[in-house]
Amino acid sequence: MKGIGPKLSQTQFKVGNNNTKVGEQVKYGPTADLTPKQQQKLTQHYGEHGTAKTPQNSLNRLTQYSDSHTTYTKAATASGRPLTEQEALVAGSAKNKAPASSINHVIASGTGQNVLNHETLQFKEGVKNTNEGAQKLSTASTPKEKAAAQKQIQQGLAQQAAGVGRMQGYSRATLAERQGELTPAQVQGKRNGALQNTLTAMQGPDQDTRFGAYKDVLKDTFDSPGNLRLGNRTQNTKISTGFDTPLDAKGKPTERAERLFQAHQTFGPDRLLTKERLFTLDDKGEAMSSSKETAQVGDKRKADAADTDSGPSSSKKRKKA
Repeated sequence: MKGIGPKLSQTQFKVGNNNTKVGEQVKYGPTADLTPKQQQKLTQHYGEHGTAKTPQNSLNRLTQYSDSHTTYTKAATASGRPLTEQEALVAGSAKNKAPASSINHVIASGTGQNVLNHETLQFKEGVKNTNEGAQKLSTASTPKEKAAAQKQIQQGLAQQAAGVGRMQGYSRATLAERQGELTPAQVQGKRNGALQNTLTAMQGPDQDTRFGAYKDVLKDTFDSPGNLRLGNRTQNTKISTGFDTPLDAKGKPTERAERLFQAHQTFGPDRLLTKERLFTLDDKGEAMSSSKETAQVGDKRKADAADTDSGPSSSKKRKKA
């Protein structure tokens, strides 16, 4: 699982204004790159929920984050990262609101659902291959037949592991941001829960159980405080898919951006990591961002300092790799 596409460190980003025009942007969501037959399989697996007016299913974009700005301002402060300009306005406002601000995803919510949908299908295909291989192995009578059956079993197990692994990669990277906000035991509990929810979503006993776990995976990953922050509302409407890079006070990608981008590059499928899909570009071809941090003395993040993952969760570890 190694992504392609432009590098974060080699890309110049800008925060636009009301007059900034967005160039040709490929907008994708939960169903991008899925055939009608694949979409039907997902509906059969997860079911259709909600109401006719507000449907909830794997083919509709789901967002489950808090609509309270202070939820993310407090999480940012507790985790030790500098506030965005909009978060700073919230923190200093008696009404706990910032003008023209919105709650943004660093890795878009639609991206998360898209990956989870594709990986669910791969996991199910893996289960099918494993079961078929096991059946063939039980009746194999020649070395050649046994070898073919064993290869199919191995292929099936690899497909299952890859499907779960992608989602775990995203989960661990976003949960790393919560090291300062939550206790180590709470973070570990959420990491364990994210793995269990992924497994339940892909192989739970019924549609309600699977869809409940599906929503939990998204809630603790792509809709968690580790992947959300306050940004400019106007710009956020223009940067709706792919990766929305948080910038520091100097306009450079933050360490948090580097961590989540590394996770997206490592665990994201190549089809979503091309230049046209990864960043939103303005009509001049410049990469855009919807949030910028305020200046802060020291600029030390507790999340990076406390993170002990073996995965790509801090820029220092990546440089050593």
